[in-house]
Amino acid sequence: MKINPQSGVAVRPKSRWLNRTVLGAGITSALGDFCYETTNAILPGFFALLGIPAAALGAIEGVADAISSFTKIGAGYFADRLGHRKALVVIGYALTPLGQAAIALAVGWPMILLGRAVGWFGKGIRGPLRDTIVAEAITAETRGRAFGFHRAADTEDEKVSGTVY
Repeated sequence: MKINPQSGVAVRPKSRWLNRTVLGAGITSALGDFCYETTNAILPGFFALLGIPAAALGAIEGVADAISSFTKIGAGYFADRLGHRKALVVIGYALTPLGQAAIALAVGWPMILLGRAVGWFGKGIRGPLRDTIVAEAITAETRGRAFGFHRAADTEDEKVSGTVY
């Protein structure tokens, strides 16, 4: 038995490793990744179309990755204090398409930077919290299978998105 730190109530992990939480996290991760992997594929051509130098793409990606990394540091702390992990994960996943929409409406590099920053901020929020939710939904004996499934679903989208573009 695990104790939920927010509520103080004992939570019994599910005995099946492929439960609703693990399956939902895997499918959601795959679809979210498909969304921004597709954007990754078209960004260089989009930059060329807008006449933006390629070096700007590197700078934008560097800023977006830094935002994601720093957000991961604080996401767990705030989730533990607020006690709303699932809501924060949903917000994190919702920010990805909002960032992609900003990129689609862009006419210059500042809007692309904003879109990338919003999407990667969401990625930074959802990652650690999603992993915690998955870990709480399984037993220690099934952890490897559950996280293996999640990682497989998370990386399969690259093959699918590669065939789309």
